[in-house]
Amino acid sequence: MNVLVVGGTRFFGIPMVEKLIADGHDVTIATRGLSDNPFKESTKQIIMNRSDYNSVREALADKEFDVIIDKIAYCSNDVRNLLSNVPCKKYIQMSSCSVYSKDKENIKESEFDPG
Repeated sequence: MNVLVVGGTRFFGIPMVEKLIADGHDVTIATRGLSDNPFKESTKQIIMNRSDYNSVREALADKEFDVIIDKIAYCSNDVRNLLSNVPCKKYIQMSSCSVYSKDKENIKESEFDPG
């Protein structure tokens, strides 16, 4: 399958991307480009700011995927920006919100404590 992973270079995205590669999928990773891509030898990479509609549109122009796995959708506009600009057969949103305290609102990735 042709798979787009939005995020995937940190936290629980790493073992998921490793498994997709091991299973022989054609994997493209879309990130802001702020973290090193540990899979640069095995994947394609797209740099985009997913909260900026035009950035997403330009980065994904003329692309399509069988599956999009979204690891960093913080709000509904993030999902809209993505799905308005790239066709896919299946969209999967994954979240690590269960690792945060239940009493927190407006949590940020930097608050994650893997300890």
